[in-house]
Amino acid sequence: MTEPNGRPKPRASILRVRARGEDFGIVQVQGNLFVCSRANGNCCCGWAEKGRFVFDNSLWADEWERRMIRNRLHLTFTGCLGPCAVGNNALLQLHGRSIWLKDLNGPEFPALVFDYAQAMLDAGHVLPPPEPLRGHVYERYLPPPDDDYAPLAESVPDPDAIARLDPVCMMDVDPATAKWSAEHAGRRYYFCAPSCRRLFLANPEAYT
Repeated sequence: MTEPNGRPKPRASILRVRARGEDFGIVQVQGNLFVCSRANGNCCCGWAEKGRFVFDNSLWADEWERRMIRNRLHLTFTGCLGPCAVGNNALLQLHGRSIWLKDLNGPEFPALVFDYAQAMLDAGHVLPPPEPLRGHVYERYLPPPDDDYAPLAESVPDPDAIARLDPVCMMDVDPATAKWSAEHAGRRYYFCAPSCRRLFLANPEAYT
């Protein structure tokens, strides 16, 4: 399978992670985008009375879903990220770097930020910000030590877990208890909710 840009679609990498006495398959992603959101309890970003661009979370979520990069880059809406004076704020963590984005005050920024993130996903490394975002990226964190990367926990791959993943939201679903399923190209897929099943049936090639 290929992505809209013609590149081969990356196969999901899944870890076996234990919690509450059970094993779960968790998809390893390449990064995470955190968007500071008034709906999630912040104090400035998205507040018209504080001079910020007002947005609904769907402005970012719809752009993320349209690109079908859920298994590569996660999207999180959050309360206060900290540097309130320069909001609207977002934090992109990708390829081991924390990329801070400020003054995202306009409807064009979700697409610009995801264009930048997707370019780095395709390149496999961090890139300089493109011209439209050059004035919106800054270094909030001090440079890290020059130590070599060392994992903080042992990773246990779980290649069999892909058979239990909801292909839309990437949640671990037990086939024995799943209420919703569908068959495509000779394989049965299981879903955590009817909404995921509907999305899959509308365009199964996008999720396989």
